[in-house]
Amino acid sequence: NIQEAKFASALIPIAGRVLAKDAREDLSFDYFFTHILAHELSHGIGPHQIQVAGRATTPRQELKEIYSAIEEAKADVTGLFMLEYLFDHDLMHGPGYERKLYTTYLASAFRSVRFGTTEAHGKGMALQFNYLLDKGAFTVNADGTFEVGVAKMKTAVRDLTHDLLTIEAEGNYTAAKKMLDTLGVIRPAMQHALDGLKDLATDIDPIDESNE
Repeated sequence: NIQEAKFASALIPIAGRVLAKDAREDLSFDYFFTHILAHELSHGIGPHQIQVAGRATTPRQELKEIYSAIEEAKADVTGLFMLEYLFDHDLMHGPGYERKLYTTYLASAFRSVRFGTTEAHGKGMALQFNYLLDKGAFTVNADGTFEVGVAKMKTAVRDLTHDLLTIEAEGNYTAAKKMLDTLGVIRPAMQHALDGLKDLATDIDPIDESNE
């Protein structure tokens, strides 16, 4: 119920402004919710105990203050990779699933970034968004709206999943810091889109009206 409320009150209005007109029909609550589930499952995927220079440690210890942003980005993109794998191996089914999944994820990127790049989810999403934009998986239209290039999206998701999991496996703080400094920022095209969302609610505020 909470996720349905977020979708209806935040994501649908956002999509109406940031997505290309033809892409808006691909927005899907089912894929919004399923990717959230895949994101949470993906926190459990990847290295949790590693060795660096012969000593036992963890990605959290090695990546220090930037771990949370890298981990949230990893969970997002690994969740996409997981769902693509399930569909490709006929373990999940759905007509037009790729365009719906990726278009819903694109719209949701703006929802997440609105929480700010000082917050782990927002900074991690900015990293993903700019990476995918640079790879041509996202494109910006002349009117400032965005859409997905499905063919390039699959490859870019695979590559970013690889890069983030490798950073965690190696405990590579330098690579993680460079990636966040370069990609975890708000670029002009995204800022322009965000400026057009200022009158929309950032999130919901659930109110318990029960007498219990």
